[in-house]
Amino acid sequence: MNLIEFLIQAVASLIAIITFLIVLNVQRSMLIPGGILGMAIWLLYYILKGPTNVIIATFIAAIVGSCISQILSIIYKTPVVVFMLAILAPLVPGYISYRTTSFFVSGQYRQAMTSVTLVVILALVISIGMASGSVVLKLYHSYQRHQKRKMTNAN
Repeated sequence: MNLIEFLIQAVASLIAIITFLIVLNVQRSMLIPGGILGMAIWLLYYILKGPTNVIIATFIAAIVGSCISQILSIIYKTPVVVFMLAILAPLVPGYISYRTTSFFVSGQYRQAMTSVTLVVILALVISIGMASGSVVLKLYHSYQRHQKRKMTNAN
């Protein structure tokens, strides 16, 4: 992967995610932060896909995106669903789903079943990753409160 390819991926993903958020009627003030978050998650996925695989890259990107979405929702005082939509857009396996349908229609059932399996696994990985991100953030806040109480009791 060279720099030009990376920049093209960044710009294309930013435009695509902002367009997706416009179609979903997201507040105008949240388009840029949501687009940048979605772009960052796409680039993380794109970088991780090479050394790992699609499933692991999707899982890690979903966890990181979920944590950042929660933080941004607090900072911008906006429902977290706005940012979750921004990270969902680049992770949903649209092309693989299309290819699965194409395999079924053309009678290539063996490839279709393989592709369906991957789509289902990716859907599960995305949902588990997004839920895990919320849990990780809650555990972190709980740990911070515990440390604060421990420091208060020590004094």
